Amino acid sequence: MIKRTLLTFGLCMVFDVQAATLTGELSFVKKPPFVGILYAKGGQGPKAAELDQANKVFDKKVVIVGQNGEITFKNSDEFQHNIFANDPNSGVKFDVGLMNQGQTTKIAANWSENTLTRIGCKIHPKMRSYIANVNSDAYQVLPFTKKQKSYSIELDAGSATTFVLQIPKYDPVEVTLSPGEVKSVEVLYKGKLRANLSLTLK
Repeated sequence: MIKRTLLTFGLCMVFDVQAATLTGELSFVKKPPFVGILYAKGGQGPKAAELDQANKVFDKKVVIVGQNGEITFKNSDEFQHNIFANDPNSGVKFDVGLMNQGQTTKIAANWSENTLTRIGCKIHPKMRSYIANVNSDAYQVLPFTKKQKSYSIELDAGSATTFVLQIPKYDPVEVTLSPGEVKSVEVLYKGKLRANLSLTLK
């Protein structure tokens, strides 16, 4: 519950505003992809985020930052790494160069908002992660695994009523709900059904 104060004609009035909760389920028809993110539209997004590397793996499948927010890349591995993006889907391109053990480097997410950008390492091609650049203060990361087809949604939505599901290479899904409303939508990849998303705003 959110308490708000209204000042009018010299009187102080306190009233309660119920914060909404988004719940639901994302169910894939076949094995799911790498990762997804569901977020409420509206807000600033995190001003800073951090992504580390160890054992030739990024420590997060996706890192979330608001527009022009700062991302700190770390190398806690015993190997040299390189982090780069050349993603035709988001149009984002950068290269931080060679990173030695213990080194950190920072970049600003100064590209278009509401993008999901793949990043990798030129030295270790199997490494991958994503940067979600979203103007949202309410979001849920969905770290998919090959053996699990269904995933629960639970998000403190505040006053938001419009929500977006982004999965790399999939068609983005945008859903607007009224309090108490339930909606089910199809999630598509190149026009083909890949999952079903059911959402309720309480």
